[in-house]
Amino acid sequence: MSPESTKTYQAKVFVTLKPSILDPQGRTVERALSHLGQQASSVRVGKLIELQLEGERGEVETRLQDMAVNVLSNPVMEDVRWELEEAPVQAVAGA
Repeated sequence: MSPESTKTYQAKVFVTLKPSILDPQGRTVERALSHLGQQASSVRVGKLIELQLEGERGEVETRLQDMAVNVLSNPVMEDVRWELEEAPVQAVAGA
């Protein structure tokens, strides 16, 4: 892999319970909002996982999919989706 093709990417992985799975944490948040006079329904609580990955975009996308499906989520109970974008270039001090 040439240095020109190696880039840093910012990944966001969103993990949520499947609609068929009860979400007790979501129900607790829904009740708390109701007690505060805020009306909300069908509240679901999930996870956001942020990662920085380096490499060529195609290889990074493959690694990210593998991590998201096989490590960061439980495909039996959870849905997972991700976003990937090139990380901004950091300025070098004194340059």
